[in-house]
Amino acid sequence: MNISVNLSRTHLEQALTAKQFRVIVIIRIGLMLGISFYYLVVLFLYSMFIPEGFSKQDISLMNVLSITHALFTLMTAATGFYLSNLQLRSERLTEQPDIQTPEAAALFAVGLYRTSSLLLMAPIEGAAFFGAVICMIGVQNGIIDFYPMYWMNAASAVY
Repeated sequence: MNISVNLSRTHLEQALTAKQFRVIVIIRIGLMLGISFYYLVVLFLYSMFIPEGFSKQDISLMNVLSITHALFTLMTAATGFYLSNLQLRSERLTEQPDIQTPEAAALFAVGLYRTSSLLLMAPIEGAAFFGAVICMIGVQNGIIDFYPMYWMNAASAVY
């Protein structure tokens, strides 16, 4: 039986209850708050730190880390979108033998959406934390005061 043909928007709206939607939103907010609090710590340390100088090794380290971060961000974003879309393929519903009704298919689709959402956000958050760590290294070695361009590593948190 091909359930995906019989699955309607109404079935999905009925399957996505307020409780399930709240869980999805809480997970997303939790992921965003984690990186936000980390950046607050970085900014707090930045406001308290008085740089005395830095070495050429510090600049080299920040350059390597920033380039690595840019590549890592692109790779994790592509991976996250790929994994997310993989979960949302229509074949995922049709290959489930225990789904016999459109309502059951809708419940399974809501679960797939929740999984898809996590698979999208988790790799991107990993890149955001890596950018935050680079900013903290720049604050601690004093280079970010002299070269504020390294704050651009924080841009991966905006995704």
